[in-house]
Amino acid sequence: MKRVLTALLLGTAALLCAPASSARVAPPSAPARAAQAPNVVVILVDDLGWPDVSAYGGKDVSTPNIDRIAASGAAFSNGYVAASVCAVSRAGLLTGRMPMRFGFTYNINDEGDEGAGLPTSEKTIAERLKPLGYHTGAFGKWHVGAQDRFYPTNRGFDEFFGFLAGETVYVDPKTPGIVTTPTKADAGKPPFETRRGNGVVIEGPERRKVDNFNRYLTTEITDHAVDFIDRASRGKQPFFSYVAYNAPHWPLQVPQEWYDRFAHIKDPVRRTYVAMIAAMDAGVGRILDKLEERGIRDNTMVVFLSDNGCPVQFGFCNDAHPWGAGKFTYLEGGVRVPFLFSWPRAMKPQGIVDTPVSSLDVLPTILHAAAPKQAMPRELEGQDLIASAHYKGPDSRLLVWGQAPVFAARQGQWRLWRSDDWHQTKLHNLAQDPWEKTDVSGDHKAEAEKLNRAVEGFAKSLPAPLWKLHFTRKVMIDGRETEWVY
Repeated sequence: MKRVLTALLLGTAALLCAPASSARVAPPSAPARAAQAPNVVVILVDDLGWPDVSAYGGKDVSTPNIDRIAASGAAFSNGYVAASVCAVSRAGLLTGRMPMRFGFTYNINDEGDEGAGLPTSEKTIAERLKPLGYHTGAFGKWHVGAQDRFYPTNRGFDEFFGFLAGETVYVDPKTPGIVTTPTKADAGKPPFETRRGNGVVIEGPERRKVDNFNRYLTTEITDHAVDFIDRASRGKQPFFSYVAYNAPHWPLQVPQEWYDRFAHIKDPVRRTYVAMIAAMDAGVGRILDKLEERGIRDNTMVVFLSDNGCPVQFGFCNDAHPWGAGKFTYLEGGVRVPFLFSWPRAMKPQGIVDTPVSSLDVLPTILHAAAPKQAMPRELEGQDLIASAHYKGPDSRLLVWGQAPVFAARQGQWRLWRSDDWHQTKLHNLAQDPWEKTDVSGDHKAEAEKLNRAVEGFAKSLPAPLWKLHFTRKVMIDGRETEWVY
């Protein structure tokens, strides 16, 4: 586990020209596209740290099926999400906009934020694809609103199977063959014995309760995603499948057969987390297998990414790597995630690509492919992933994040972190200090001032949050004192 991926940490980043937190700028020209609208599968996983995908060279966890996406496309080593916490990040992916721009600033608390959700004024990927003739389905974790107006089948999805909360129990812990492992954050507490509230698994527009508490939820999500692809591929419509695994999010539960494969990992918490990743990876394999079986893999766009980094408080993150943890923070490990993309008909394999990309790029890429002659909606902020995969230009893309009171910005090797309530601003040189431990703002005032101006402009442009900040907290992550925002 104590292994730092030095070659990747110090690799040269080739950056794009449009800031992810500003109006969309035309990216470099992409290669010629397929004439037929592609099918689209977006696989979003939960709390998966950057180093725990073996496509990037890590050895702790083998993810052969996720790696298949990279083998036929690209593994972006500088892949980012819109926020370092679940609900906010998902809102960015689904809309192609920084969520803070429409007041979706803070996470949704399952019990204390009644009425919080993705505003109906913001169109989801599914709502943009439906008018283009797509059949759409969502499977797994939703977490962008539980009320009817936010419900998936009212937000462009024809089908839904999953749960609406931020977390739920994978399976009844009394089920034979299931390992449930307490973490240092909940040691001594009894495991969940049931699913409650918005953690109950439901399906369809009627919100039918699904009686499946004796079956492992990761497998259940895969089953429904595979069935959807099988049925949709027999029709004449292109399809969009949003597969939102809650793995490997806490609580830590996994079938014994997967746990047994990692006997060499002595820490049961880390072992369970790794086994959960492996079980999820097998589900990704089944999805890819179904696409190949149906003869549609070449013209299916597959995107794989995590919603944020790994949460250090549970004790299962890869603490040998600077990007191995950071959920709730604006260290790199909070927003820099595994991010893989493939569309064989339109893009040849590119391997590891250092060009920075954002989850905000997913929607523009899909729309460009589905309707290449239509003008891109001006409110979208991202760029085309295929153009990014081929880009060899200068380091110039600006990325800005923020959930007040904490903000961050990155351009090239320079990364700025700012806390308004701590009255601190720090500048780090990622090429020399990927752990973000040495503040060099005093020696590089121009770079610090430039990024701070970008943060200030972003912060001043935002509307008031639609619901309140829950709390901030001082935390230590791998020797780095930083601030949580929730």
